[in-house]
Amino acid sequence: MKMNEIAPGISKVTSVKPGQSAEIDHGDGTKTTVDLKKNPNALSKDASGKVKLNKTQQPGGPKDPKTTIKQGDKVAMK
Repeated sequence: MKMNEIAPGISKVTSVKPGQSAEIDHGDGTKTTVDLKKNPNALSKDASGKVKLNKTQQPGGPKDPKTTIKQGDKVAMK
């Protein structure tokens, strides 16, 4: 299943291994693991604190500590 095929809703980051992977729990018994080795910019966090799924790679990574993804952050799926 592709990340953009997941139903919209509120999900949570359950574990993060920086530079390796992040696990997202969708709350309905399903989980998705994002490979941050292949796509280090797959998830991003904006200044308001929302984690979003990036469909395309963007050069550079977040530098601001407010935009660092942490365990327990909620993910906004479009």
